[in-house]
Amino acid sequence: MEAKRAGHDGPNEKWLALVSVVERLSAAEDLQAIIGIVRDAARRVSGADGVTFVLRDGDQCHYVEENAIGPLWKGRRFPLTACISGWCMLNREPAVIPDIYVDPRIPHDAYRPTFVKSLIMAPVRPEAPLGAIGSYWATEREFTPGDLALVEGLARATTAAVDAVMARMQTRRNEARLRLALDAGRLGAWELDLSTLALDASPRCREILGWPADAALDQTDLLRAIHPDDLQRSQRLFNEARAGRAPFQVEVRTAAEGAGVRWIELRGAAIRDAEDRVARIAGVVSDVTEARRARDRIDELQASLRHASRLSELGRMSAAIAHELGQPLTAAGNYLTAAALQARRPETSPDDILDLTGRAKAQVERAGQILRRIRGVATRDETEPRLEDMGALLDEALELARLDPRHRETDLRIEAPDDAPATVRIDRTQILQVALNLIRNALEAVESRTERRVEITVSASAKEVVVRISDTGPGLAPEVREKLFEPFTTTKAEGLGIGLSISRGIMEAHGGRIWTEEGDGGVFCFSLPKAAAT
Repeated sequence: MEAKRAGHDGPNEKWLALVSVVERLSAAEDLQAIIGIVRDAARRVSGADGVTFVLRDGDQCHYVEENAIGPLWKGRRFPLTACISGWCMLNREPAVIPDIYVDPRIPHDAYRPTFVKSLIMAPVRPEAPLGAIGSYWATEREFTPGDLALVEGLARATTAAVDAVMARMQTRRNEARLRLALDAGRLGAWELDLSTLALDASPRCREILGWPADAALDQTDLLRAIHPDDLQRSQRLFNEARAGRAPFQVEVRTAAEGAGVRWIELRGAAIRDAEDRVARIAGVVSDVTEARRARDRIDELQASLRHASRLSELGRMSAAIAHELGQPLTAAGNYLTAAALQARRPETSPDDILDLTGRAKAQVERAGQILRRIRGVATRDETEPRLEDMGALLDEALELARLDPRHRETDLRIEAPDDAPATVRIDRTQILQVALNLIRNALEAVESRTERRVEITVSASAKEVVVRISDTGPGLAPEVREKLFEPFTTTKAEGLGIGLSISRGIMEAHGGRIWTEEGDGGVFCFSLPKAAAT
């Protein structure tokens, strides 16, 4: 009865049937639903005596479903090159065959047991075929353009439904991967709709920020979660993202009470609509309290290590320091003794006494300058960077290096530009430590050389200040140079090999760098960002 009714449906009924199939296909949730819809309705749309739904399976055609007046090939597989459905998929075009027994593309032996005399086969998704829909008739017939249009319309509707299902499946897979990534990273996700200011937050996001699991949220909730001291900075970055200028990433404290200070990292970026307007801001949040505490602890340990390194350096120079301090203090004592003796003589004038005490004062002041330089090296790191002239800082490092009498015969030269300011914003104590360490290494490198010379040059460009320290020592072997700034790498019998590693950490913390260059002797360089003119 169904075959008879399908064969006698008029053109309008067939097109109405096609519209009904399109509506049903648009609601299909998976591929099996699509196959079922096509199986049940394709004969009514095409007016055929039988239909098949074929899926491509590698290099084979799989006849997965059929609805016909007699058995066809349901469940069977054939090579793509051995059947008409395979031909349609390989050539990405439909096949219209009024008489199957005169068409060389048809495997006649496979069709003889069936009722089929003519057919139309149309590929599903022609641009990258994944299957085909076949419509079969029990009689030879000439097909009209309308017949072909109906079958192709059904194939196109099926293509659209398959693409929609695959897109939804991919979306679900992407969402599952995203949830997995968020869970693995212990991240919470949030999204702000800029038209309604409604805020959507994942369970993990709500947990981190202390929001109830089922409460409705908006933009004010996001801002209230940030500590007031960090709010202005966060709001500025948020507004930049809202304007579509740049994504943001910021570490802030939470405003939640009773749980101690908690640090969170907020990241977000603008999402634009079809008209290229910023419609939403989406992002993630993570609790970074423990990581923050660990970084603070590492900073404390590194500061202690830098301090210990400076004290170790002063300890090695203690004999030279004592000698250097002893000279002015001894001289001052001699001048004061002479002044006391002169004071007992009646013929001594006040000017003679003042001259001797003045000389003593000068020697005491000299000792005070030496002590201030030593105290500058021994002190803990300063917390606030200040503007410093690199040339003046290097002069001070040279004076400290010259305290060691072994280096007083070395030719020390420094060249700094007078016309180009070499001003940097630095922690003075830390950079003095780097400069002193490099200068002392250069001085030690030339101790046993016939020509003992250390040259220091300072150059300034628009963006950075570069210091180059070269010596006439033996230089560095390539294998040593490669690992020189790694901890515990040293060429000295008594060294621990941490000085250059500490120096690299100091330079990187200042936004600079430290490196070596090839030369006749040893060449060390470091650079720092140039301070902006005020």
